[in-house]
Amino acid sequence: MQKSPARLDRTLIDNLIWFTGSLILAFFVWMIATLQSDPIQQQAFSESITVRLVPDAGLLVVSPSTIERQTRVIVRAPRSVYSLLSSSEIEVWADLSGLGAGEHTVELRYQLNRPQASIVDISPSRVRVILEESAQKQVPLHAVITDHPPPGYAHDTPTFNLDLNQVLVSGASSQVEAVVAAQVELNLRNQRSSLDLDLRLVAVNAEGQVITNVTLEPQTVRTSVNIRRRDDVREVTVRPTIEGIPPEGYVLSTLSYAPQTVLVSGSASQLAELPATLSTEAIDLTNRTASFEVAVPVALPGTGLRLLAEQNITVTVEINPVIGSRQFDSVPLELVGLSDGLTAVLRPEGVSVLVTGPQPELDQLVSEAVEITLDLSGLGVGNYTLTPRVTVGQIAPENISLLPAEIEVEISEQAGS
Repeated sequence: MQKSPARLDRTLIDNLIWFTGSLILAFFVWMIATLQSDPIQQQAFSESITVRLVPDAGLLVVSPSTIERQTRVIVRAPRSVYSLLSSSEIEVWADLSGLGAGEHTVELRYQLNRPQASIVDISPSRVRVILEESAQKQVPLHAVITDHPPPGYAHDTPTFNLDLNQVLVSGASSQVEAVVAAQVELNLRNQRSSLDLDLRLVAVNAEGQVITNVTLEPQTVRTSVNIRRRDDVREVTVRPTIEGIPPEGYVLSTLSYAPQTVLVSGSASQLAELPATLSTEAIDLTNRTASFEVAVPVALPGTGLRLLAEQNITVTVEINPVIGSRQFDSVPLELVGLSDGLTAVLRPEGVSVLVTGPQPELDQLVSEAVEITLDLSGLGVGNYTLTPRVTVGQIAPENISLLPAEIEVEISEQAGS
């Protein structure tokens, strides 16, 4: 029996409803599974975003400064999308078109260039902007010498590779107006030859303070400085004058001094007759038994000459005692700690002691200063090899040698014990 058309239509409608319901249910199941595996998260982006501020032509943004143009955004996105997000995909700007010079408060606009992600909040949402008209002018170029060449040298006026020694300064009108010059700084300390190098320019106001947020053109300038030796000064070497010798048993070890050259000022004829080396006043080493430091003047030949800078030479003299050696032979050993009723036989019974050190100390040593002890505490009958303890006045132990270094000891009971 065939179904009527009405019943067929009803069957198709029922199947379509069930099919549509199944699709919707599957979609919700898929959505739930997706949200569980890749949940939506909303949080502040980890980096600050720089606000783009572009005024109309002829205007400049005076405030906020470049480093102050930062804002924070809150992003909503699936976790997998958020993890791939970079700051370059986030744009924040203020529309400054049509705004003239002065102070303005404008809304920030934003855009996130990644599907499935959006910005839900921004802080701050407004920015206070101060606009000024741009300006430019020519200012003179100066060189500032922060430190001069060494004594005996002079420098000429620095020159630049710019024909008119003028620099173009551009920026906000208030800041450009404050600029009176562009300058370079030159440190000529220890400089004995001419300089020719590129230096960076800075803009300064009338008090010499640096003006920032302006542009100089050019930014660097080729600077040349001629450095020459002064005609009225001659550099000569110096040599300390030493008289006498240390006492017997002491020796001059080293001699150092500074400065080793001096600058002498005088007429051209006097300087031409100067010897290549000058001497100091005499330093007497007689009766000197220890190192010392002394400042002595330089002996100048004739009048009309004078020293520049250092007037004295600092001389460091190192005097050390002569190192010698002395030997004491057949020194007896003192036994300590031998128990009652026992007797000890030593082989050998006397030893030699070799002492090294400063010869003056060795010459004052007497044999009574040499003490050698052998500790037998707790030892019973038997044969032993022992190391004695030796002292020699104030001589350091490492400078004392014992010959032989060990003693053979035979301990036995006393006869009749």
